[in-house]
Amino acid sequence: MKKKILIIGLIAAMSFTTVFAMTGCTKKAYDYDLSEYVKVGNYKNLEYSKVSVSVTDDEIQKEIQTRLQNAATTESQKTGTVADGDTINVSYVGKIDGKTFDGGSADSSDITIGTTSMIDGFTDGLIGKKVGSKVTLNLTFPKDYSNTDVAGKDVVFVVTINSKQVSVVPEYNTAFIKANSDYDNKTDYEASVKKDLLATKKSDAENDILNDLWTQVIDNSKALKYPDEELQAEEKTLAQQYKDQADNYGIKWATFLKEYMGYDSEAAFNKAIKKYAKKAVFQKMVMYSIARTEDIEISDKDYKNYLADLLKGAGFTEDTFKSSYGETIEQYGEENDFRTSYQLQKVCQKIKSYGKEVAAKSSTSSTSDAN
Repeated sequence: MKKKILIIGLIAAMSFTTVFAMTGCTKKAYDYDLSEYVKVGNYKNLEYSKVSVSVTDDEIQKEIQTRLQNAATTESQKTGTVADGDTINVSYVGKIDGKTFDGGSADSSDITIGTTSMIDGFTDGLIGKKVGSKVTLNLTFPKDYSNTDVAGKDVVFVVTINSKQVSVVPEYNTAFIKANSDYDNKTDYEASVKKDLLATKKSDAENDILNDLWTQVIDNSKALKYPDEELQAEEKTLAQQYKDQADNYGIKWATFLKEYMGYDSEAAFNKAIKKYAKKAVFQKMVMYSIARTEDIEISDKDYKNYLADLLKGAGFTEDTFKSSYGETIEQYGEENDFRTSYQLQKVCQKIKSYGKEVAAKSSTSSTSDAN
């Protein structure tokens, strides 16, 4: 489930504000005159800095190393020495008073040193031992062990270390390039890496500009009052999204609330949600007011293309996305209010079109401009 939350973060990052990144869709689209609810600040002739981006050779090589690491495979080897964090395959026989007991032996078991739950001393006793060797461990079961038949008793485990898993990073050569790109030589491949990095930096720089302009607009705007229906819907949606996150992780809500969110009570959480919902509704009112004034509408065709771009950027096709998440990108977008994110993007682009570009700043130590 962690992967799903990661993807939510990746795609929601297309929103330009933290407020919108976690808000779901409300029942109404604010498609009415909001002048009695919000006073929209000036959004024309705002200044923004031109950003000049460039890519260094070091950044290209760093990105290539990242891609090599991402292409690494895991192989089982029967040589080497066990270290903390290694995943190994073992066979073991446990005896109490010279006799085996139920659950004390295994023909083949994968364990990760420092992670897999075994009785104290079992995994630590294998550190530094060679793959292929037999290790005798003299241990004692905890007095409160779940199996009362062995709790508190001394036990001898004879462990055979069968193999260990190692990560094999591919070599940076023509074979790697051919297998992972449309190129067959380092020159062309590295040029494509540079192009990708430049595109990412340009996108990031554009998002920074839009975010800065949007912040200026919000800082100059004022909420007069809040529409009750939208506010209540926002509160309900926000609260449910956090509860869904707890479910995705398989964590009890009370535990998630306290240990992962830092709230001592449901009341404290609800108070924070009300405050957060007001911020979200306020920003949406500003956004929809500008969209209404500027006649910015999102057609079904435009929205479909937007979703397709999100899929491509996250490395999915429609089929692979549905296979991974059990629903279409359209359904997923409805649940996470991608249409609002897209609307915000269009509004911010309109604000930028009215803006004034001022002195440039570079996003790297290099002073060369990207073409």
